[in-house]
Amino acid sequence: MTDHTSPGKVPADTSTGPPQAGRDDQCRRCGICCRKGGPALHREDAPLVERGAIPIRHLFTLRKGEMVVDNVHGGTMPLAGEIIKIKGRDGAWTCCFYDSAAQACGIYDARPVECRVLTCRDTAAIERMYARDRLTRRDLLSAVSGLWDLVQAHETNCAIRKIEALVAQLQGATAAAARAALGEIMAYDRHLRALTVEKSGMAADQLDFLFGRPLADTIGRHFPDGWR
Repeated sequence: MTDHTSPGKVPADTSTGPPQAGRDDQCRRCGICCRKGGPALHREDAPLVERGAIPIRHLFTLRKGEMVVDNVHGGTMPLAGEIIKIKGRDGAWTCCFYDSAAQACGIYDARPVECRVLTCRDTAAIERMYARDRLTRRDLLSAVSGLWDLVQAHETNCAIRKIEALVAQLQGATAAAARAALGEIMAYDRHLRALTVEKSGMAADQLDFLFGRPLADTIGRHFPDGWR
């Protein structure tokens, strides 16, 4: 899986011309869907990643157990399984491939399946496939033995359920031990990321895909009231 130059930008919907009065069956290119966040990937999208149409550096993994907002059912809930998503940009949720000035998608011809089925006037199609056949790191990396071993080791040692159990102990008699254990987990996360870059030659911006976002950030989002 290698990086490459993205295809030329094209309008978010090239099937029609500019919106016409009285027409409700065409994309208005408002960009709202793109600004609400990059899409999650499904197994159908695997070839886009494998051939580099969607580079790894533009992806991040939401790990099993992370608290997320369910856009279809509403509310915040822990993930039953991981999700691979396209990153946002400039500290916002806006899909990194969206050019707001041009109202254009930078990978329109290679856009993921969620983007292809989404119609803001009728969300039935995306709701039907929203949680089905999601792409996982195993799908993309299981044949890469050394790299997949690192991902599995990180998932075992930095499991969200393990962190939650330790945070729950921070108010009791075992608070000191729990705090020390959390520190060790975070140190492991930092060490593994640095070691992966050093030994594999991978760019640091690919680590959010391999291991999810840095653990310090994840814990801060899960436990905003503090855990230190």
